[in-house]
Amino acid sequence: MRQKRQAALRLLLVLTLLAASASCLGGSSDRRVLTILTPWTAGAEKESFQAVIDAFEAGNPDITVHASPTRALDQVLRAGVQKGEEPDLAVVANPGALRSYAQQHALVPLDGFQNKALGSELVELLKSDYDPQWYRLGEAGTGRPYAVVVKASVKSLIWYNRRQLATQPLDSWADLVGVGRSVVQRGGTPWCLAMADPPNSGWPGTDWIEDILLHQAGAGTYTAWVDGRLKWTSPQVSAAWQAWGRTVTAQDAIHGGPLTALLTSYGEGAYPLFTAPPGCYLWHGALVTPDPEVRPEPVSGKDYDFVPFPDLQPTATATPTANPTYEVSGDLVAMFRDSPEAEKFMAFLASRTAQEIWPKHQPEAAFSANRTVTQMLSRNAPDSIARRINGLLASPATLCFDASDSMPSTMAAAFNHAVLDYLNDPGRLPTILTGLDKVQADAYPQPAQSSVCPSSSSGQEAK
Repeated sequence: MRQKRQAALRLLLVLTLLAASASCLGGSSDRRVLTILTPWTAGAEKESFQAVIDAFEAGNPDITVHASPTRALDQVLRAGVQKGEEPDLAVVANPGALRSYAQQHALVPLDGFQNKALGSELVELLKSDYDPQWYRLGEAGTGRPYAVVVKASVKSLIWYNRRQLATQPLDSWADLVGVGRSVVQRGGTPWCLAMADPPNSGWPGTDWIEDILLHQAGAGTYTAWVDGRLKWTSPQVSAAWQAWGRTVTAQDAIHGGPLTALLTSYGEGAYPLFTAPPGCYLWHGALVTPDPEVRPEPVSGKDYDFVPFPDLQPTATATPTANPTYEVSGDLVAMFRDSPEAEKFMAFLASRTAQEIWPKHQPEAAFSANRTVTQMLSRNAPDSIARRINGLLASPATLCFDASDSMPSTMAAAFNHAVLDYLNDPGRLPTILTGLDKVQADAYPQPAQSSVCPSSSSGQEAK
């Protein structure tokens, strides 16, 4: 009898341990596991988003959020939706993809939550705390809100080696051209450039061309081009490509030459800015500094600094703007499977608490679309460069969303590829632009009406 009792106790102990193990693994019915597909596979971005998840789980101990990162986000998400195996939530590649999923009825609108009160609070928060362009970005032209901007980025920045160029004027395009010439005359290389970022290699060059077009031809021309109402062979768009070409395709203009730029990973492209002596002196866009384990970590404001992207000599059709204009981008999170837990997570992502987390982890590279958070960081961020960039976002300005991210996916892919072709052989520009016109004709059955530049008068500059 005693042996039977001991056997029964051992069995009970085993069952108890199995139940505890199942609970820890999310097998308990009391704990809900959410899945979210993301593009952040490693490094600071992955760690920063995990910090957002950790904060949510701390306040919601009955919910686990499992991030599933992939570099081929658009392809994986599209395949999952087609098979009926979509995640609970996902970072959507761009507004065009968001609109497509909404039109397929694959998304849950934020004003269609099961929890009506929570949905109403979320929509009101997006309208009150976020600038109108960020709210409209989440609508993607559908008239209903579908996404929250979890992280914003500022594209219109020129970074420079402060130790070498601290006394050089950099406030105008002419200044940048002059500095580039002086660097070459001293035997140096002005620009860092890196184009490799599979499966979307080429996008750093599209950012360059977009910024030049925006600051040379104006927000209206930029919007008309994004919407397919302005051809790639137009004088305005062609002039933007040529201005970029004069900057980066001249002899000794970029570190290592065009082939090196084509093969170098974007995440490592700015590293030569920090070598001794510098391999280059200037960099466009978001800045990725070297790993401090590889070399001493560069000091913000001492080793490097930034200036906003300057206006170029305007084209004849450009309309002057009263406020400065900046190109921005944002990572959109949308809900594909409705549940009370997913609704809570979406509402948390839009909150001031969540919106402060990422900028504090990556103060010079990640920013909030929440106006209240941006204004607070423009005053109180411990990093001086972060304070200034947040100040740009908090000041009266026209924020134009990334052009290629707003184009149909086939058009954006062709743009990426065309940039690589052009850098490899600048003499082919007329043929490249003609080819892009053909893609545009197929990608836009009819011209779109986007809100990439909410304050622009898009019809005036499309001629």
